[in-house]
Formats: sequence, C-alpha cells, structure tokens
Amino acid sequence: MDNRNHKGAFWPSYVDIMTTLFAIMLVLFAVSYSRFKIKQRELEEFKDKYEEIMAIYKAVDNIDPEYFEFNKDYLKHIFKIQVNYQANQFSLDKLMQDAQHSSLYNPEEANQVRQQIKEAGEEIKRTILNLQQNDSLRTDIKYLVVIEGQASADGWHVNDFFNNNVLSYQRALKLHEFWRDKAGIDFTKMDKCELVIAGSGEGGVPRVPRKSEKDDSRNQRFLIHIVPVIGDIHLNPKFQH
Repeated sequence: MDNRNHKGAFWPSYVDIMTTLFAIMLVLFAVSYSRFKIKQRELEEFKDKYEEIMAIYKAVDNIDPEYFEFNKDYLKHIFKIQVNYQANQFSLDKLMQDAQHSSLYNPEEANQVRQQIKEAGEEIKRTILNLQQNDSLRTDIKYLVVIEGQASADGWHVNDFFNNNVLSYQRALKLHEFWRDKAGIDFTKMDKCELVIAGSGEGGVPRVPRKSEKDDSRNQRFLIHIVPVIGDIHLNPKFQH
C-alpha cells in the first residue's frame, strides 16, 4: 500500500474529529451559558423576595413603641400596657383598679388603661392596613395576628377547666372581644388577615422577673405576634428544571 495515500487519509479524519469536538464544546457552552442565565434570574428573584420580606418585617418591628416593645430574642411584641386583673378574672372590666376592696381601686385609672388598650388595637390595625396598601409589596401576603395571654405564676389550678393555662387563653379571647366590641377592631374581618388566640399560662416566654417572691403580677399581660405569611415563595415555574 502506498504510504502517501495512507497519510493523506489520516488528516481529513483528524479534521472531522476536531470539528465534531468543537461542535460539541460549542453546544456545551451554549447549554451552560443558558443554564447560568436561568440561575442568574432565579438569584435575582430570590434577592427581590428577600428584600421585600425584610421590608415587611422592618415595618412590623417598628410598630408604635408607646404600646409595644419588640423582643429580638423571642421575636414577639410585648404589650407594654400593664394589665392587673382581679384574682382569677379574665374580663377587662375586672381590673384591680375596678375592685372596691382593693388598695389599687381607681376607676379613672382603670378607664385610662382600657383606653390605652383600644389605642394599641388601633395601632395594630393601622400597621397591617399600611402594609396591605403598600404598592411596592406583593399582593399575596397575608398577616397572622396572634394574641397570646400570660398569667401570674401563682400555681392556680383547681382542675382542667380552672387553671392558669385556661385563664391566660380566656384573657386573650376577652382582649379580642374588647377590641371588637369596644373599638370596632376585628382582625377576623380584615382582608388577608388571620387571628389566632392563645394562652401560655405560666410557661410562656419571655417572662418578667418577679417583683417579690409572692408578686408576679407583671406577667398578667399579653404578647402580640404579627407574622407576615409570605405564601408560595417558590420561583416562577418557567425557571424550574
């Protein structure tokens, strides 16, 4: 066989191989670049969602400090208005200042406390409405309002129906009813808002240290949670693989 013909046939085959490899590399580059652009769009969408969520939480955290104090450790808004109930009572019409036999008897002060509670409810409502009316935020966001009642750690437990766990829940329920009936604030009727009523009894957190061994009255209070429910935070289906 002529060696010259053999060598001549080698180079076209080598060129074909290199051309094929180049075409494969070009396809791989195009696919990789396309996937990179998709991932870039996903990350940009995540960034937008994150910034939006942070803006919501910042707005919620900045609720009027006259009525609420935000606890960063437990992510809860503490109701700053001191509510002192008569023993084993849960109605806001039965504060210690309403009891004639109490040394704290002061009907005018009791009414002032109730007025402050009304104003605090109005502040929560105003905060949620401002968020809902903010055009820069997503329209599919809902808000979960949790009213958590607490009770003094006095060990009151008559039975399963008369104890501090139930009492703290009843106090939270009556707060909701007070806002609804006395101030016309009903979170269950607000658009894109859900209300949860809870009682943590003596075990909720955070707790205020006792004034004395026998006085735990400062824990007769409420904790308010305003939780943005972002909903479906998955990326646009067209970006899914």
